[in-house]
Amino acid sequence: AFAFCRTTPPPRAMGRARMPSTRRQWAAVAALGVALQATPSVGTLRGAHKNPALPPPAGAIPVNTTEGFAMLVQPTTLARAYREASIHLTTQATEALCGVASSVTVLNALDIQAPVDPTYAPYPYWTQTALTSDPCVTAIHDPNRGSTRAQLSAMLSTCYPAISIQNITAPTTTRELRAILVEALSEDATSHVVANFYRPGLEEVGGGHFSPVAAYDTVGDYALILDVARYKYPPVWVPLADLRDAMAATDPAAGAPRGLLVVDVAAKEDSVAVM
Repeated sequence: AFAFCRTTPPPRAMGRARMPSTRRQWAAVAALGVALQATPSVGTLRGAHKNPALPPPAGAIPVNTTEGFAMLVQPTTLARAYREASIHLTTQATEALCGVASSVTVLNALDIQAPVDPTYAPYPYWTQTALTSDPCVTAIHDPNRGSTRAQLSAMLSTCYPAISIQNITAPTTTRELRAILVEALSEDATSHVVANFYRPGLEEVGGGHFSPVAAYDTVGDYALILDVARYKYPPVWVPLADLRDAMAATDPAAGAPRGLLVVDVAAKEDSVAVM
């Protein structure tokens, strides 16, 4: 009933990607191609993915392909959040912990003090265990049962005052979502976005799901999802209109649209904002 990941999809039409236009961008793409050819677990062509287990839907463009990487390195792409969060991308520990894994990914990307998990002591680092074993978190909700957007927002905003949360109901239009992403992912911002969406709305296998949205292609109108179910899907570019529709799906556990969270470092007067 919560943000678990299950069930089935039909095919959809292929999206188009823009190719690089400068020597520098082509050099970056060529370097990626060499790296991919040297990596047996990743194919260099769309559809040649040996890992993760599920092929991306036809309308999505994996970032670990020539097309997908070309979109990422375009100068018009808002990729600051990708640079900050991708090195911390966390695989959800269970099917129920996509919201926690997404939170851990973006918390590690923010310039805030992290707790010391005994697993990595003495080094501070946000982990799923740090959240799921926090008495403040479990007093609000047991994240091991899955979480709604409101529950995840409450856990983060109540227990971690160093961050601010915008808890946003699904935008009513693609234009509204575009404006949110342009502001939240801009080069001069520090915020990160966690989307709550219904996988079948993106022609993916599963149900409700959380994952960070780490980049926005302003030319093609694609959003890059860093999927925390890394055993199922690679990071993929999806059409923004499709993402908006998938976020607008009702979460039956909440009786409300799925929506998104914008997570940032808190200013002194910040508190959770609901939009």
